[in-house]
Amino acid sequence: MDQVIKPDADQLQQQVLRYEYVLGALSDIGGELCRVTGFDVQLKSLLHLILGTLGVSRGGIFLFNSNDDTLTLRCSWKLSKKEFQISLSKEEIASLENSGEITTFPIHDFPHLPIIKESFPTDDLFGISILKVREKFIGILAIGNKLKKEPFSEKEISFLTTLSRNVAVAINNFFLLSELRETNKQLDEKIKEVSILYQATQMIASELQLQSLLDMAMNATSEISKVTDGSIWLFDDEQQKFILKSHLGGTSFPESISLENHDILNEILSKGEILISNPPQSEFEKTVFGDSFIMIPIMHQGEFLGMMHLREKSPGSEFPERDQKLIRVFALQLGVAVKNAKLYEQAITDGMTHLYLHRYFKTRLFDEIKRAERFKRHLALIMMDIDHFKKFNDNYGHQMGDEVLKRVASIMRKALRTHDIPVRYGGEEFAIVLPETELNGALAVAERIRRMIESDDLEMLEKRVKITCSMGVSVYPENAKCMETLIKAADQALYDSKRNGRNQVTPAPPESLEI
Repeated sequence: MDQVIKPDADQLQQQVLRYEYVLGALSDIGGELCRVTGFDVQLKSLLHLILGTLGVSRGGIFLFNSNDDTLTLRCSWKLSKKEFQISLSKEEIASLENSGEITTFPIHDFPHLPIIKESFPTDDLFGISILKVREKFIGILAIGNKLKKEPFSEKEISFLTTLSRNVAVAINNFFLLSELRETNKQLDEKIKEVSILYQATQMIASELQLQSLLDMAMNATSEISKVTDGSIWLFDDEQQKFILKSHLGGTSFPESISLENHDILNEILSKGEILISNPPQSEFEKTVFGDSFIMIPIMHQGEFLGMMHLREKSPGSEFPERDQKLIRVFALQLGVAVKNAKLYEQAITDGMTHLYLHRYFKTRLFDEIKRAERFKRHLALIMMDIDHFKKFNDNYGHQMGDEVLKRVASIMRKALRTHDIPVRYGGEEFAIVLPETELNGALAVAERIRRMIESDDLEMLEKRVKITCSMGVSVYPENAKCMETLIKAADQALYDSKRNGRNQVTPAPPESLEI
């Protein structure tokens, strides 16, 4: 090579000692490169160590990115350009990878990438070393001439080659470790996603109470996507409208939405596919669903059951692909659970009033009494009867009588908690089981329902007709120790309400306790 001199024995001994120290320091810095932070700082330390050891004026390390086939100036010292990047062709990459054993070249003899020399014409560069590990191209190291304008010795050039190989190994180790960390990060994220979905699906899998199921699903969806505003709607095929079943956040949702004149609802119903709206197409969508939202259909074997709606996390933002994927998978499981819950609900509820049937009432009341006994809690029972119901049927027909039953049942459902149990006991008689409720609380619930029914009215044969009801309340364990006696105590209190003028609530007396 040009510019090569042979030093004397003393100089060689000094160089050997210095090179041993530099190689040790290089090893330490190479280890530091593999830390999560400080790569660029350590890379610059490597460059300064090389330049200082060789006594050169300037230099730079260019790194290759195999993702986009670019070569970028990553760190430099006193080069005329602080930023530099070129795209390499497949042929240029192959040429660098197959360059053979010789990896260090004087700048004018470098057989690759003439654009490097052309791009730094004023930088007085001495040479370029190819950084590679086996046949893997890592980048290049460019160095300037010595500060003292002395030529490079054979030992120095050999040492530069050794340094370049060590630098290439250190950088490659960092790249491999970074890839491993990224792979582990992705694996951890996958495990986290599976865990979230498993917990969410386990939560809903065994729940047969439809309302509890949908409330659980709403909360689980919030956990999956971290949204704080959303809703779940079930589709009523007979009435052709969506019924609000559960929601979270501060938005005030309507109880139902008709398909008429709402294109977005017709679209999700007809396509049965996830729908993202940003921005909303109408003022109604903006008011109800938000500026940016996602709708996910709830399906079971091709049957459209309803949809989940989630509002954007922040104004104008979009839902990440990860959230969409998780929610889509969860919605598939929810479809199965909703279908099972609806089938179960059909088996235990009255088709007209949608209240629980008498046989289900007996089973649940027995279980709730056992639970109250085990945990030393109270349990209240309300028995209720529509006043003068026979007159409604006689005067206005059974169809209007059915409307009265539906209206009363609707009022009951609105006035109760999710875990309360409203029952059509038989004919015009109803029952309500109130878990963990003392007498005063039960009387307050009964009085609230009585007032709501009294303030409501029906139009029958062009006349506004008032509805009233009478109620009796009994409480475990004050009034009874078993199911039959608790029912009997509430029934007797109901009879007292009717006997004392109707349209009132009467508590069972303490002496009704079984002997």
